[in-house]
Amino acid sequence: MRPEDYPLYRSQSAVLAAILRLASRDGYVWHHVQTAPEERILAVMAKLHDRYRVLMDPQARHLRREAGLPLAQVILGPEPKGGRWPLVLLSDRDLEDEPMRRVDQTPLRWVAWRGEAWRPTYELYREEGGRWTWRLVPEFYRELLEEALHHAHRGDWPRLVGHLKGLGHLPMYRGIWAQLQEIRRRVQALWGDRHLRDPGGQWKAPPWRKAVEEWPTRPLSPIGMRLFVEEGEDRPRTLGEWLERRRG
Repeated sequence: MRPEDYPLYRSQSAVLAAILRLASRDGYVWHHVQTAPEERILAVMAKLHDRYRVLMDPQARHLRREAGLPLAQVILGPEPKGGRWPLVLLSDRDLEDEPMRRVDQTPLRWVAWRGEAWRPTYELYREEGGRWTWRLVPEFYRELLEEALHHAHRGDWPRLVGHLKGLGHLPMYRGIWAQLQEIRRRVQALWGDRHLRDPGGQWKAPPWRKAVEEWPTRPLSPIGMRLFVEEGEDRPRTLGEWLERRRG
């Protein structure tokens, strides 16, 4: 595959699903997250392929695995922002020329565009039952929780509703889904104790309930998810098509 033929992922959720599959199912347990200049992304992909054969087709990858040779892949974010394109280099073993880390020793932290910069936002981790999933990095989770509790404490339901609706757009993998349910429980306890009882002792419907009712009722699963941009969608399907649109 040429760098310009690299298929683009259709969303952040699809990127997370691809990383999760490779790390948990296919043995790509070494990682290095970085960003590359938007205008040099083809050169960066070509350089990584020359070094680690990251753009091989599945058959060639299978033969390489059978031969006991190193396997590596690159996952690009769905699009660049701020002139930088996020990517993660994944491998089934340590690569001498890269600052690789093992997912079970140094968590893989994927990025999102926040505060006009790419910031670590999602953390791959193993649950108590042994399954891998995504959760929000602790710093970002605390930030979201504190904002929700601040609005609830003040009784500022318009801002609370807006905040909770925004949370509903996060990729709801099991760990993230559980974290947001905890935010909901904490908000409900605080708001309920302070604002929901009427003088007759009855409970009123909280004004923010509609916001959380729009959240998924169950966690997102990477199994069976459509990962790539498909024909007919109004988005470039490959890196080459994206660059053509950018130039045009």
